Amino acid sequence: MSCDCNEFQNLTANLQLLNKSILDIVTKLDEQTSMLNRAVFKSATHCGCIEIHATKQLYSPSKTLEENQLDLDTHIEGTLCPKCRDKIEEEMGELLFYIASMCEALDLDFESIMAKKFDHLKTLGIYNLL
Repeated sequence: MSCDCNEFQNLTANLQLLNKSILDIVTKLDEQTSMLNRAVFKSATHCGCIEIHATKQLYSPSKTLEENQLDLDTHIEGTLCPKCRDKIEEEMGELLFYIASMCEALDLDFESIMAKKFDHLKTLGIYNLL
């Protein structure tokens, strides 16, 4: 099943009943971000399918940005089990729902925002993050 951004935003608008106020949307968006983070961390602390080994990221001034990027680490070891993958995907979907809801409330076009960001990333490449 495929879905485009406009279709997703329109469906979201039609389903918004209880949280139509921008205040409700912002608080739900914040809450959903926390739920997504919790699902990621539970994959490590409760399930154990992944491990998080955070260390300082080392950058070498003698290397190019591209070379340094290859040396960076996600700090994640292992792979998500099907149950944790499903939960994280579910939480990401909910987060997208509230992002689309915010777009609708502010009369913004979700697809246009993604297209602009895509073009920006494509144009600036690695220099986007500087």
